[in-house]
Amino acid sequence: MTRRLISSLAIAVACAAAATLAQTSDRSKDLAGTWVIDADKSGGAEDPAVVALTMTATDFTARFGSETARVTAFKLDGTETMLPNGGKAQAAWRGATLDATVTTQRGPDTISFSRDGAWLVIDLNTPRGPKKLFFKKAAK
Repeated sequence: MTRRLISSLAIAVACAAAATLAQTSDRSKDLAGTWVIDADKSGGAEDPAVVALTMTATDFTARFGSETARVTAFKLDGTETMLPNGGKAQAAWRGATLDATVTTQRGPDTISFSRDGAWLVIDLNTPRGPKKLFFKKAAK
């Protein structure tokens, strides 16, 4: 009877751990929302001041800046989406990081989106080198 109890307890603990890990993984992929830059944490960067992201199981959109800024749409399965300017957009998960690439006549630009606790972290390459920006969820 003691062995059965220990075995049942071990199974319950393993199931709880797996469920917690799945929830944590899902939360790390929860990028949706309106985010405001933390200029201090982002090394003085103030632009873009706001990032608005939407996500479904199959699609992702990103808008950098004001509500009138252009929205870029991506498919999350890695397929290309044609943009109005003739460019192409493509996104794919790399673990808990979403890599979004826009290819124009100038070549490809990739922005990586991830979560670090409550922060939205955006990694990008600029002409001056790599940059990491930190955003807080905007108050509703």
